[in-house]
Amino acid sequence: MSEALTAAGSAILELRDITKSFDGARVLRGISLSVREGEFVTLLGASGCGKTTILRIIAGLETPDGGEVLLEGRDVVREPPEKRNVNTVFQSYALFPHMTVRQNVAYALKIRGADKGETERRVRDALAMVQMEGSEKKTPAQLSGGQRQRVAIARALINRPKVLLLDEPLGALDLQLRRQMQYELKKLQRQLGTTFIYVTHDQEEAINLSDRIVVLRDGRIEQQGAPNEIYDRPRTSYAARFVGSANVLHGTAVRVEGGAVLLENGGGAMRARWDGLPVETGEALTLAVRGENVEISREASDVCLRGVVEANTFAGGMLRIPVRLNDGAEVVITRQGIHFDFAAGETVYLRWHADAAVLVDREEAV
Repeated sequence: MSEALTAAGSAILELRDITKSFDGARVLRGISLSVREGEFVTLLGASGCGKTTILRIIAGLETPDGGEVLLEGRDVVREPPEKRNVNTVFQSYALFPHMTVRQNVAYALKIRGADKGETERRVRDALAMVQMEGSEKKTPAQLSGGQRQRVAIARALINRPKVLLLDEPLGALDLQLRRQMQYELKKLQRQLGTTFIYVTHDQEEAINLSDRIVVLRDGRIEQQGAPNEIYDRPRTSYAARFVGSANVLHGTAVRVEGGAVLLENGGGAMRARWDGLPVETGEALTLAVRGENVEISREASDVCLRGVVEANTFAGGMLRIPVRLNDGAEVVITRQGIHFDFAAGETVYLRWHADAAVLVDREEAV
């Protein structure tokens, strides 16, 4: 699997073939990644995939077993955290409870011996950036979760790091505040032009915030690209399921026609966009299709899948309708709103436009 990305423009950070094990268990298996200056990159993956370990290696809190970490072209693997122009915001915020907001934000300047006038000016500017003016004398206990998060970001930014690392910084917030802070984080990043590397397991958060998403699986890069690329053109069944919960279906190739591949399976026939790679009649193929792109009807057609509506569930403004196909596979249809015209137990026929489905697991992820 190829895991490197040659980024256009200036690469401020490069990871080259990073490996790491803990107690004999491989956590990172040759991670190579290039990050452009001013880019917002999100490391997305399930627990245990290695995303936080990557962040800690960039920060200097862990040392890789092998590979290079290049910051502005200089290998910093053997340099301590304080020698790297990198700061980290943790989920716990790690604010000093006995200090005021001003003292927390000024702490890094204090230990570096900055003069009083410069410290006051930079603290004022940092708090203004995160809209926390007027809170200088408060302690962390007097702040809401969102306010503590802003103070942590101000403290991390006051040293003007080249790269800001954020390890699930919104994880402790409720959903409404989390969405608000997503917007504010992205707005702040654009204003500053600072390179952000963000860790999350939340696909919605990754899509909302990122210039580029790096999907990780078992210590490897599964796929990386812009959010719309990851969502619309997943290369693997894992990426399709993890980002957007796509339906993954198997079939055998019948023919290629008009830029589409026709497949058959035990539930009927279906089409997918042809990816340009050779297709042989009878070849086993896998496609991914999003639930919002699946059409449902009581009428059969030449290319459709037959199934039975199982039930429907409603959550977050979205209706989920699982349909059990003749071959036992399940397709989940999604719709906005709460109204659905088909009853549980009813026989239905599913179809979609070929461009709405992509072939996956056909080539190694890049």
